[in-house]
Amino acid sequence: MLYIILAVFAALTIAVFQYIFKNKEKSQLNYWLSFLRFLSIFTLLLLIINPSIKKNSIEIAKPNLLVAVDNSKSIKNNLQDKNVENLIQQLKKDDALNDKYSITYFGFGNDIQILDSLNFNESQTDLSLPFLEFSKMYKNGLNPTVIISDGNQTKGADIEFLNYKNPVFSYIIGDTTNFEDISITKLNINKFTYINNKLPVELFVNYNGIKKNVSKKLNVLENGKVVYSKILNFSASDNVKIESFYLTSTSSGTHYYTASIETLENEQNTINNTKYFSISVIDEASKILILSSIIHPDLGMLKKSIESNKQRVVTIHNINEFKGNVSDYQLIILYQPINLFEKVFNEISAKKVNYLIVSGLSSDWEFLNKIQSDFKKNVLSQTEEYQPIFNSNYESFVSSDIGFSSFAPIEDLFGNVTFSLKFNTLLFQKIGSFETEKPMLTTFHKNNQKAAVLFGENSWKWRMNSFSENKSFELFDGFISNLIQYLSSNLNNNRLNVIINNLYYTNEIIEVSARYLDENYNFDDRVKLWITITNKDKNYIKKIPFAVVNNKFNLVFSNIPSGDYLYSVNVENQTPTVSGSFKILPFEVEQQFSNANTSQLNKLSLKTEGEIFYNNQNDQLIATLKSDERFKNVQKLNIIKTPLINWKWLLGLIILSLSLEWFLRKYFGKI
Repeated sequence: MLYIILAVFAALTIAVFQYIFKNKEKSQLNYWLSFLRFLSIFTLLLLIINPSIKKNSIEIAKPNLLVAVDNSKSIKNNLQDKNVENLIQQLKKDDALNDKYSITYFGFGNDIQILDSLNFNESQTDLSLPFLEFSKMYKNGLNPTVIISDGNQTKGADIEFLNYKNPVFSYIIGDTTNFEDISITKLNINKFTYINNKLPVELFVNYNGIKKNVSKKLNVLENGKVVYSKILNFSASDNVKIESFYLTSTSSGTHYYTASIETLENEQNTINNTKYFSISVIDEASKILILSSIIHPDLGMLKKSIESNKQRVVTIHNINEFKGNVSDYQLIILYQPINLFEKVFNEISAKKVNYLIVSGLSSDWEFLNKIQSDFKKNVLSQTEEYQPIFNSNYESFVSSDIGFSSFAPIEDLFGNVTFSLKFNTLLFQKIGSFETEKPMLTTFHKNNQKAAVLFGENSWKWRMNSFSENKSFELFDGFISNLIQYLSSNLNNNRLNVIINNLYYTNEIIEVSARYLDENYNFDDRVKLWITITNKDKNYIKKIPFAVVNNKFNLVFSNIPSGDYLYSVNVENQTPTVSGSFKILPFEVEQQFSNANTSQLNKLSLKTEGEIFYNNQNDQLIATLKSDERFKNVQKLNIIKTPLINWKWLLGLIILSLSLEWFLRKYFGKI
């Protein structure tokens, strides 16, 4: 306000001085010219001062209503698609409901997305996916959630154990009548084993039926030959059997198995009596050695995570007790090295063994800087915490972000790192709120030897963070598996890497990813990659090109007939080729359900203080949502500040006043 008063005074002084002060001609024209000059100068000074005009705006914010619709094939298979569509239309047309809530519709199955239209073509159902995504997207306030589903789940975490804070209103569609049924509901098995190694298998068999005792045979077959068989006895009280046994393979390669339980006399759905699975049998495991001078939780985490892939065996030794030969191992992990590691470093360098260094608060950086010349770190006595940031442009091998930005920080001594050779960073450091391009996890190679460095300890917390977020260690262990696969493999034999599963179901989307490195082992997106799929029995052959997406080659295809297939991935006009096989089963997972499953959704609704509804209760669901007093509009006061310089008409006023002043002076001969 003081500046504005001064601006008025300055503009008035200049205008009066120019046209009125000591001017003997006291004409009305001079007063008008003085006014126009005052207006021009004052407006110009006002724009220089640039005050802000505050405006109060009151906004009424509706509560969010999240509607998740099951878009999987089981809905159409059980003739419930029209019921779902009618319910959605009824929700959209109810004016009172839409006045109370800001409603967003989502469709889910294999994944989740904003609902555009319903087609009920999703090949699998992940019931946990909407709740996990909503927890990330809507963190503030109370957001009631309506889930419209038959309650049948083929993948993902059990929803009854989710920590979901919003009330869940479950609308269960389909027939909830319990028919007589026996089924294999779950199968636990590791995908890899060794020749002549006993591989544990665990099957869950459920019996629902009339209250009488039933005995049925469980058979496990490979190529039509029974490899395991047992009679299982069920009763009304003892209706769940957990059957554990071992399988042994005497030849390498991929082995396919079929587990089946005999059908009941009046059983309507027999598809769920069978489970298919495969095992990859390998000749020899990769041997990984971890050397350390201290005891730390990271050691147990690394062993557990690496050995989740049965192709690998991890041995942990204290550096003082290690008397072995580093040449016996495909990869050496040096945990927080000190001067006691000198002999091992010399052997690794001489024998060109691949290695991974993990530094931390106990590392001796004076020793590390001296024993090798690939990288240096000028450390201070100060410690620092770093959060990981995934590098989507990492090139050396196929990897993906598993949620690193939400992981706990790791600790290391503060200091700047410099490399003397070319390196590729997989994880960057985030210090506080600042994202840097300083390496946290980086890989490099020289002279047919590969190496990596993880700058920081306490990465065991990352595995726990991943489990907390995904209810499974699978994503984190997969990330570690890719890193170990790259480091433990021969540099000359892994320029072309392909990731594909061994077993698929009919109409399931098949995703294949690949990465090709040039002669300098950098990702090369200039080449063309092709996959050739053949089935001699069906006289089927198809050649499909890959597309480059986020620094890797991706391929998605579907609608391939069931059968045994051979595949070959090759680089156009070059020699690298990767071959293998996979099987497509004549079985759709979503067909195994003949009625609705109320158990998990009922528990989740009660746990979150929601409610559960069934077919033909559309009006009750809508009435409950409209009458629930927990969800109310929130009045928000927004203070909007508008700088005066944004008012474009002020510039027009300055031009107008100056032009008018000039025109009047010209017209009356004052110039």
